[in-house]
Amino acid sequence: MQIFWVSGPVGKIRRINLTLKHLLVSVFAFAFSLVLLGVFLQYMGFQMAIEYNPQLARQLGNVHTAVELENLNSFYRQKLTDIEKQIFIYQSKINELEVSNQKLSSLATPPVLQKERLKPAPSGGPFITPSHSKESPSLMNALQDSLQDMKHNNIYLDKISGYWKNQIAWLESMPAGYPIKEHISISSGFGKRLDPFKNSWSEHLGVDFQAPTGTSIIAAGDGVVTKAARDPVYGNLLVIDHGDRFQSRYAHASEFLVSEGVRVQRGQAIARVGATGRATGPHLHYEVVREGRLIDPSSMLLGKSSLQ
Repeated sequence: MQIFWVSGPVGKIRRINLTLKHLLVSVFAFAFSLVLLGVFLQYMGFQMAIEYNPQLARQLGNVHTAVELENLNSFYRQKLTDIEKQIFIYQSKINELEVSNQKLSSLATPPVLQKERLKPAPSGGPFITPSHSKESPSLMNALQDSLQDMKHNNIYLDKISGYWKNQIAWLESMPAGYPIKEHISISSGFGKRLDPFKNSWSEHLGVDFQAPTGTSIIAAGDGVVTKAARDPVYGNLLVIDHGDRFQSRYAHASEFLVSEGVRVQRGQAIARVGATGRATGPHLHYEVVREGRLIDPSSMLLGKSSLQ
């Protein structure tokens, strides 16, 4: 593109070649000039604001005095103090829950299992009160300390939660539940008794629950069925291995509802009451084995006073 214009008294003709490169350079130079002008005006306006209205200048420039910064730090430290108080309350609640759990475990655990129940991992050492610097900690250090305290509390809470879960799982696996739900009537307890067939004294190493034929027999605890077969004395006999050296036996059943190798849960129906084997009538003969030795099942049952 060419531009012509006439100048002077004699009408001298001038000519300029205008290319795209010249146009872009001109536009860029004009824009850069505007930017410089804006920066200059902003700087001059800020300087005038500092001279005539310092408060406005601090607000515009986000500038704080030493007093304002100290007040801001005091505000954050107060908030951190509130957080630390909440952490302390949180720790106290955890300790209360732990004590309550120990009391509940004592009440819910049969006396025969009191010495065998799970215990927290052993720990010890002297008690040393944490030292605190007399100087106020920096905001960053205070935040780091609070964050670290919260992490430790969460780890501790996870450990307690895991212990409770293990305790509950262990108690659920023990044969501490009643092996029959309905028609709970004890016809013969554990110990010496007159044999119903020979009418002479004998050792009865179980508890007889009298119930109509067909009444559901339920698992006294979680475990695996290790035997479900016919026995000449016990009749239809079902045995559950609960782990931790405990077994439960269910005799004289009319039929089995589970088979060998099946894992069962406490309260699950596993058989039905009958009069098979050496029995004078329909009932459940229930035994508990501990480390290969028969023990009194009533010592394992919660609320065992009902068996007296």
